[in-house]
Amino acid sequence: MRKLLPEYDHLVRLKGRVDDIHQRWTPDGSLAVVASLVIHRPHLGAQRANMVDEQPMPLRAVGKMADKLAKCQGQVITIEGTLRRRYYSRDGEQRWGQVEIWVDGCHPEI
Repeated sequence: MRKLLPEYDHLVRLKGRVDDIHQRWTPDGSLAVVASLVIHRPHLGAQRANMVDEQPMPLRAVGKMADKLAKCQGQVITIEGTLRRRYYSRDGEQRWGQVEIWVDGCHPEI
């Protein structure tokens, strides 16, 4: 796992089902895998009883971890990673951002 300074720890550990896996080329020319980890969302009360109780969390992995994550489509896994905010742009202008989990560990459930 990446070594971070204590004041910058943004480490997460989540369990869920891997879905929506895609390969992406990064600006530096390396290959990354992006996916969703579908996690259970707590019930939000009677007003939202008909709402979906699942929520996709965006994942990103590179190198050996990308290979490992790519083989987990549909499996329930536990991931460990670091929260990072990424910004996207269109026509050279920043438009929006999202928080992603950069995967450092991927463990299939047995």
